[in-house]
Amino acid sequence: MGKKMENFNNPIDENTEFWYNYQVLCGVEEEFLIINNKGTLVEAADEIMMKAAEILEKDTNLLNSLKIKIRGLDAEPSPTQIEYVTLPLPPSEIENAIIAGRQLLIKSAELLGVKILAQSLHPIQSDPHPIVGTHINISVQRKGYIMTPEEIRAVYNYLWNYLPEIIAYTGNSPIYQGNFTNFISNRLLKSRVLKPNGPAKIKVPENKPALVPMRYYGRMRYTLRIGTGEDEFAKSVIANPKGDRLMDITPRGPSTNIGADKDDSPTRNRVEIRVIDVQQDHRDLIDLVFLCCASALHALALDRQNQLNIDSHHDINLKSVLEQGKNALLKRNNKKITVEESLSDWFEKIKHFQEVLGIKMNIHPIEKLNQEPLQKELKIKYNTRNIENLRRQGKKYAIVQLNSSRIVKDKSGRTYKVNSGAQLNGTLSVDYNLSFNERDGIVTNFNSINIINVLNLQDLKIPLKKEDHVLSAMTETEYLTRSFLGNFLF
Repeated sequence: MGKKMENFNNPIDENTEFWYNYQVLCGVEEEFLIINNKGTLVEAADEIMMKAAEILEKDTNLLNSLKIKIRGLDAEPSPTQIEYVTLPLPPSEIENAIIAGRQLLIKSAELLGVKILAQSLHPIQSDPHPIVGTHINISVQRKGYIMTPEEIRAVYNYLWNYLPEIIAYTGNSPIYQGNFTNFISNRLLKSRVLKPNGPAKIKVPENKPALVPMRYYGRMRYTLRIGTGEDEFAKSVIANPKGDRLMDITPRGPSTNIGADKDDSPTRNRVEIRVIDVQQDHRDLIDLVFLCCASALHALALDRQNQLNIDSHHDINLKSVLEQGKNALLKRNNKKITVEESLSDWFEKIKHFQEVLGIKMNIHPIEKLNQEPLQKELKIKYNTRNIENLRRQGKKYAIVQLNSSRIVKDKSGRTYKVNSGAQLNGTLSVDYNLSFNERDGIVTNFNSINIINVLNLQDLKIPLKKEDHVLSAMTETEYLTRSFLGNFLF
C-alpha cells in the first residue's frame, strides 16, 4: 500500500482512460422513523408495508415501475422504523429510485394517518434506540467482470480515509433526549453497533483447510472449508478480524470474511458505508451518492499507480469531527487542515470522474457543509417540571393528591371522573406533544416539545397538573424493598 498517509489523495494522470472500461453501481438503504400527529413514535412499520402492498396491487403501472428501482421495504428491529432498499443501479438512475422509495413510504403512511420522519434519532424518545440511518453500497468493476478483492480493498480504503469528511458533510443528529449536544452525530456516538472499522487488507489463504469465522445466532462460530480447487481458497478482503458487518464502513460480499455474505453471488461484492445520518432533502443524499461513485473510480486509478495510502491519523480525525463537526481540524500529511479545505480538495480530485459517469452534484459540497442545519435547539415546555424531575431520577412509584377533578377514559373508551382531593397510587410516565415542520410529505425538524406527566393507574392515564401534590415518590428498588419488608405503601 506504500508509505502511510503521504498524499493519499494525490492527483492522477487523467490521460489514462482505463476507467471507461469500468461500471459503477450503487444501492441505497434509507431508514426512517414513524411518528403520529403529536410527533411521537408509533409502531406502524408492518401496517405501512401492508398498505404499500395494497397500493401496488391496485396499480400495476406503479408496481412495474418500482420493480426496476426498488428491491423492497424492510422491517427494522423496532416497529417504529422502516426502510426501503434500492436495487444496485448506475449512479445516473439512483435519483429516481430514491424519490420512488420515499414516495411509496409517504403515500402508505398518509393513508394510515401517520408520518415519515427524516431524522436519525427521535429528539426525546431515542434512548439510545431506536436509531436509523442511511447506508450506501458501492460496487465498481470492469464491464463483464465481478469486483475483485483488490478493487474492494482500494475502494474501501479510499472511502475509509474520507469517513471524517463524510460525517461532517452528512451528520445532523445533534439532539439526544431533548438536549442539544456538541456532537454532530449522536447517532454514531450512541450506537452500540456502528463501531469504527480498520483499514482493509488482502488475505491469501494457505493451501490447507480453511476455518472461516462467522456469526451464527449471535455467537461467533466457524465453518470449515475443505474445497477442491483454487476458487474455494480465493483471496479475501479483511477490515475486521471477527468479520463483523455492523461497522461504520465495511467490505461486503463473498470475497470478504463477512460470515453472512459467504454464500452470496460474487456479483454482490461491494463496499458499504453506514455512517450517514438520514438526510432531510433527498438531493443531499443524491449528491453524496455521486461523490462516492466518482470516488470509486478515483480509488482504482490511485491504486493502479500505487498512490493510495492509509490515513494514519484516522481515529483522531474521526473523534475531532464527531465533537466539532465542520469546525474540526484534520491532521493530514503531518499538518492540520480544516474540514472545508479537505472536502473542497476531495471534490476537485473527483470532478473528472463525475464527467466520466455523466453525473453532476446539485450543489458544491462546501455550500452544503456551510448550510444552517434544519434541526435547531428545541424549546421545551414542562407542565409539571417538579414531577418530571422526580421521574427522571427514577422515582416513578408515586402517591399523588389531585388539586382538581379530571375526566379520563380507559382503553375501552369508558369515561370516569376522578374527584378533586383524591389520593392516587400509581406510576409516573410522560406524554409528549411536539410541533414540527414538513417538506414534500416528510417531517424534517422539530420546533418545540410539550412534556405532560401522567399517573398510570391500572388502565387509566391521568394527566397531572402543576397544582397537584406528590405525597410520596420512590424508585423501583425502594418500592420493591419496602414491599419485601412488608411496608406496603401501594
